[in-house]
Amino acid sequence: MAIPVKNLLHSFFKQESWKVKLLSEWESIVGNLASKMILEKIESTSLVIGVYESCWLQELYLLSSVLINTINKHLDKPRIQNIRFIHATPKQIIKKKNDEPKILTKQPPLCLSHREEEALSKIKDKQLKEALHKFLGRCHYEKIKK
Repeated sequence: MAIPVKNLLHSFFKQESWKVKLLSEWESIVGNLASKMILEKIESTSLVIGVYESCWLQELYLLSSVLINTINKHLDKPRIQNIRFIHATPKQIIKKKNDEPKILTKQPPLCLSHREEEALSKIKDKQLKEALHKFLGRCHYEKIKK
């Protein structure tokens, strides 16, 4: 049974529960704007928010003080002082019948090195092998993206 990561966060981050609350309630906090942006990173007193469309970057920047106030109202005390906006790549969500949503991004075909292929061939557990293969793909994609 798959459990969303946001549900597991509470047990791992007891000291910084405000961050967990922010992550788990992000869509309800920002409302309709959730379709335009994604919470990329929580730093000590600031947020990095990815915006899908460049035309919304300026608009959200102008609304940043309103966003900060709205976010801080949902937290136990005012914690966010700054918001930085960056351009983010939109993700497509495909939902199949009786299945969890799968997030797809446009990634180039994966070419593993000989060493990586050899290491993966030694793994007998099919699910573990598949998960590691996907993880290596994301690592290569992130390296290319930077």
